Amino acid sequence: MSGQWFLLLLPVAAASGWLAARYSWSRKAMSREPPLDRYLEGVRYLLDDQTDRALQAFIEVVEIDHETFETHLILGRLFRRRGEVDRAIRIHQNLAARPSLTDAQRVQATYEMGRDFLLAGMLDRAENVFRELMDSPTAGVRALEGLRNVYETQRDWQQAVWIGARLQEQGVPFEALRMAHYECELGLLAIEKQRMEEALEHVDRAIALSPGLSRALLLQAEVAERRGDIPLAIRLGREAVELTPPLATLVVPKLERLHMGSGSPDALESLEATLMELANGKRITVASIALMRLYRRTNRFDEALTQLQRILAQRPVPTSGLLEAVRWMKILPAVQAYGAEFSAFEKALMDQLRNQPLYQCSHCGYQGRAHVWQCPSCRRWDTLRGMDLDLDQPVTQVQALP
Repeated sequence: MSGQWFLLLLPVAAASGWLAARYSWSRKAMSREPPLDRYLEGVRYLLDDQTDRALQAFIEVVEIDHETFETHLILGRLFRRRGEVDRAIRIHQNLAARPSLTDAQRVQATYEMGRDFLLAGMLDRAENVFRELMDSPTAGVRALEGLRNVYETQRDWQQAVWIGARLQEQGVPFEALRMAHYECELGLLAIEKQRMEEALEHVDRAIALSPGLSRALLLQAEVAERRGDIPLAIRLGREAVELTPPLATLVVPKLERLHMGSGSPDALESLEATLMELANGKRITVASIALMRLYRRTNRFDEALTQLQRILAQRPVPTSGLLEAVRWMKILPAVQAYGAEFSAFEKALMDQLRNQPLYQCSHCGYQGRAHVWQCPSCRRWDTLRGMDLDLDQPVTQVQALP
């Protein structure tokens, strides 16, 4: 009887074995397929700016399928975004070395590797990668932009001009403005080496690239001042402010210094005319405050108070204007008994002025106390604009432009 049961169980065992083997093979086949749901989940995390969760999702996808090109590419970018540049470099290097990649995929992986090198500060290696790709039909423009970033970081302005010309040929917008600033940088270097004619040649090229560029006028003013032509320097400075009023914070102190240091017997009258044109004609607050201080220094108190009223009528009221109002109130007989309180108020405003930013980027909102022509945050040129001016800084201590 037991033999009969054994014969009956043989087909059942065979069928069970076949089913188990088929199930095991199916699981392995499924495991070799990219887990699409987890990949899409990672993409959703990216869209929601949940970098950590997206990173974990893509790591799981890569662990299951080592051949997925796009997933490796995204994973490398995420590591770079998190600042783990070494891991990003390894991923993109391994990816670019695969023999199975198409030409387009290899170019993409190599370009990402160049971006890794750039972020890591390996400028020589980044330059080599981008130069290798600069003639690529699919990544050539991006490689040229990468080279531009390399040369800007290295302050190699001649090479930056060359790259800018290549990008301009490709129709990249705003490249002429960038190149104009590169020429201004070269002009500034020439001024520092006392090569005034060379500096003016760079200025001329900058103006040809970007007509009406205020920075170029300020460079011309610098050359004129060094040559002793103060009237020309003043005229060029005024033109720069008229073209770009938000640069008044930068230029008005220079104009004050030029007027007062000219040695002309009518220096005060000339300065007053300049400030009145900017304050009343162009409604530039920084010029109004400078004009009010000039009136105070020359004991023309009624005119000074008129300017102060105009400043305080603005919204928002500049901190410098509030400081001047407090200083006026301190000398009034009615508040002499509150001298200590007003002194404390004055000190608080002075501290606020010393700590508040003077310039703000019109593109990304970066703020700082020092003016630079290229924003340190978004790396755009000519976007920093004056917010207010620390007028407690003596005119003689204002740095020469540009």
